[in-house]
Amino acid sequence: MSTPTLAGRLAAWFAYRLFRGPLARRSPHVHKLTMKLFRYGAERGDRAALTTYGSLLHFRGADPQSRTQGALYLQTAAEQGDAKALWLVGKFYEEGLAPFFEKDLAKARGCFQKAADAGHPLAQSYVESHTR
Repeated sequence: MSTPTLAGRLAAWFAYRLFRGPLARRSPHVHKLTMKLFRYGAERGDRAALTTYGSLLHFRGADPQSRTQGALYLQTAAEQGDAKALWLVGKFYEEGLAPFFEKDLAKARGCFQKAADAGHPLAQSYVESHTR
């Protein structure tokens, strides 16, 4: 992914507003537009779009390809330092999510530490409980 573009950031901002608004829940057309905007933002490197769209695809994707693509978007967001994405990628490594995230506890702990450093509360609890 390249450096986030202004168009990507604007698309992600607008998508997030639609996603959190009442229309997205009632209208399939608004939902479809919201997902397209998240994808547009994610493809242009916006960290928030990568995390949100990646989470939606991974946890609510219709097929295995969508879930895998979501995990890859999350990995890209984690590489940009997003705390939530770092936590989730750490969980992928901790549990093993084939084919891209083979079980690797060292990588998982590294992601958890970075997420804790970025302020993620679950990661902070995890790191605190596993350093004693």
